[in-house]
Amino acid sequence: MGRAERPLLFDTPAGFDEPLEMLLGCHRRIEKQLATLQRLRAHLATKGVDAEASQAAQGVLDYFVRAAPNHHHDEEIDLFPMIEARISDPGEAIRFRAFRDALLQDHRKLEAAWARLRRPLEGIADGLVRQLPEADVHEFAQGYAHHIVTEESALKEFFDRWLQEEDRARLGRAMAARRGVSTAP
Repeated sequence: MGRAERPLLFDTPAGFDEPLEMLLGCHRRIEKQLATLQRLRAHLATKGVDAEASQAAQGVLDYFVRAAPNHHHDEEIDLFPMIEARISDPGEAIRFRAFRDALLQDHRKLEAAWARLRRPLEGIADGLVRQLPEADVHEFAQGYAHHIVTEESALKEFFDRWLQEEDRARLGRAMAARRGVSTAP
C-alpha cells in the first residue's frame, strides 16, 4: 500500500471516549470547511454557479447546519458547566468565567455571521445564481479563526486540571447522545 493510500493518524477522528480530542478535531474540520467556503467564493467569481460550486456549498451547509451547532452545545451545555462546577480556586474560577464568557460571545457572533451566509449558500447548493459577499465570508472565517485560537489557548489546561475521569466519560456520553450515537454505559 502506497503512502497516499494509508490513513493519516491526525485525520482519524477521536472517539467519544476522548472528548477533548474530539472537540479539538472539530476545530480542524471547521478550518477545512472555512477553506472550502473561501475557495467557493473565488470559484463563483470566475466560474459562477456550476455543479462543483453547488456541491461545495452543500458540503459547507451540511457541516455548519449540523456539526457546528453540536460543537457549541457540547461546550455550552456540558463542558463549561462541568469545568465551572469543579474549580475550587476562586481566582481560577474568575479566570475561567472570563474565558467562557468570551467564547460564548464568540458563539453568538458566529451564529449571526452564519445567518448571513446560509441563504446564499442554500441557493448555490440548489444551482441558483447567488453571490457570497466577501465581507460576510471574511467575517465568518476570521471570527472562527480568532475563536479557535482563543479556545485552544486555555481549554486543554482547564480540561486537564479540573475534570476527572468520570467527568470526561459523562461528557463523551453527552456528546454521543447529542449526535444520536449509542455508547456503552
